Amino acid sequence: MVNLCIDNNKQLYVGYCGILRTYGWVDFSTSLTPDSLIMKSTDIGSPFEGRFKIESGNRLVGKLEMGSPGDDWYFNGNAELVKEMPVMPENLNPKLEGIVNPSDYSALSRSKKMVWEVLSTLDSKSYGYNERKVVERLLTAKNYSLTPEDMIGFRRVRSIQLDARDGIFSYPYFSCRFKEIDGKVFFEKTTGSQRKSGYVYQNSPKSLVFLGGWSVNNDSQTSYGSNNSVAGMIYKIGPRKAIMIFPTTEERVEIYELLAYPKNSDELRI
Repeated sequence: MVNLCIDNNKQLYVGYCGILRTYGWVDFSTSLTPDSLIMKSTDIGSPFEGRFKIESGNRLVGKLEMGSPGDDWYFNGNAELVKEMPVMPENLNPKLEGIVNPSDYSALSRSKKMVWEVLSTLDSKSYGYNERKVVERLLTAKNYSLTPEDMIGFRRVRSIQLDARDGIFSYPYFSCRFKEIDGKVFFEKTTGSQRKSGYVYQNSPKSLVFLGGWSVNNDSQTSYGSNNSVAGMIYKIGPRKAIMIFPTTEERVEIYELLAYPKNSDELRI
């Protein structure tokens, strides 16, 4: 992967490099000259070397030699490296294309799996390990049909943060609300120091997508696509209980456990 970035002076530079797929996966390094980006394989037996000019954040143009003469995949000549736009996964609603940023496709489609992966790294010595079974029950609970409008009435939320290195951190319940704004359902956590807010969209009959941002204390709310952008998946797991999963990174995820005001105490049981 090559990540082309723009610095404060609007100059392009390489922010990250590591793996490139040609006729297989190749580890490579990069270096910059005044007019070119040089990419070279670090794998013995997988020759690959290119000298490219950065045409844009999505396109490199130059010369490339890969493989050795006589190899079926040997190439030596002009080449372009073009950033391929992510394809929306099958478990995301195609109607959300253009609403969900492509950079969030993978994490949203794997949200539950990412929680399980973080859980698998924890052991009995991890902080908050006793909360593991609580998280497992939330993940394995039956999912009910729901719409964005069904979330109106959920008024309590608590955060469960899972970190592959540090453990599980659970917080008490705070206030939240879902309300209609211009025909769409808007969520906001209204108390507590860490707050998320944003709009809710239908994904499948049994899941919603949350797109919003995070803020701290009484700072102004932030929006999806900003530097504080947040995306998540919502599942209804009881008559008056739901979860919102925020797959932050491969090693860190957060779960919001949401409660609606109950008609009786049994309705809060999973």
